Amino acid sequence: MIFVFDLDDTICDTDGYSEKFIGEFILSHKLPYKQIATKVRYAESKFDWDTETARQWYKSYGDIMMASFPCKKNTVKFLQDIHSQGHKIVIATARSTDWHTNPKEITIAWLAKNQIPYDEIYVGRNDKENICREVNADFFIDDDVAIAERVANFFKSIGGNRQAFLCTSNYNKDISVPVGVVRVNDFEEFEKCFKNL
Repeated sequence: MIFVFDLDDTICDTDGYSEKFIGEFILSHKLPYKQIATKVRYAESKFDWDTETARQWYKSYGDIMMASFPCKKNTVKFLQDIHSQGHKIVIATARSTDWHTNPKEITIAWLAKNQIPYDEIYVGRNDKENICREVNADFFIDDDVAIAERVANFFKSIGGNRQAFLCTSNYNKDISVPVGVVRVNDFEEFEKCFKNL
């Protein structure tokens, strides 16, 4: 089987952990602290920042954040187990040089540090349905509802026993799951779904 995994808020805990770096950025740049949202896709969208401020934050802290994000519970063991069983693991992340300095190098180093096996990696691409097509994926998991839906529609169009999953995160936990997508709260739940399939 071929698995395609997103990274941020899927394999690693990104949103909650990044808030400490936002706090440092606000203090060091003497920015006004005004929170405008709590359940949003990107951590910086919680504040009344314009795009340039958000980009400056990423450029200042993006690499150090990516290098230190913790793995979600049970993730490493699950990935090591399926890889040792001969399944193929593809990492697909939209991290890009528009927002980070060295996204590919930092990501590869983070995967090695956390002993996460993989066979292929795509960095800087958000067209994950095309990645699933290129690698002939059987399973896909991401925290982005729209991306999970696009992949589910792609899987439906080609047929077979393929499945797209939505990994629950703080911002998406109250969003309804699109048709063809299965929600999982953690990798223990994902493993059960995988075994049932």
